[in-house]
Amino acid sequence: MTIEVRPAALAAVRELRHLVLRPHQLPEDLVYEHDDDPDALHLGAFEDGRLVAVASITREPPPGSDDGAAWRIRGMATLPDYRGRGLGGELLRRCIGHATPREASLVWCNGRVPALRFYERHGFVGVRGPWDEPHLGPHVELHLRLRTPETGPPEARWSRGDGAR
Repeated sequence: MTIEVRPAALAAVRELRHLVLRPHQLPEDLVYEHDDDPDALHLGAFEDGRLVAVASITREPPPGSDDGAAWRIRGMATLPDYRGRGLGGELLRRCIGHATPREASLVWCNGRVPALRFYERHGFVGVRGPWDEPHLGPHVELHLRLRTPETGPPEARWSRGDGAR
């Protein structure tokens, strides 16, 4: 079986978001604010034409920022039988690769606490949290600095609570 990573139809992305991330919501309710922006990218990993993993990236500053060069990763989801095969990492790399030539300063996301080590392996640093998202569990805001503005890199103020930063 061969996995192909390529842009995916937004309706299919929303369906997988529903199945994996938000089963308590309908797919048509999973419309994120910047999904339809012209420079947004929605990627899928397909096995024999079947969508098995998704990720989206859109231009959006993190909370409390007006950084127009920041991009947000949202809706990363992989079907359970396909986890641990590197699909999430490949989707993440391709999303970052989409933002980088568009002069991205920062890529960020609100990651679920169980996924922290995944994001840390890819260079993200926790900067805020954890907090509880109703129906979803604890989340942390994570940043990956791509370019350092004149003010310098963001301060890592957050700790997982296990001594690691």
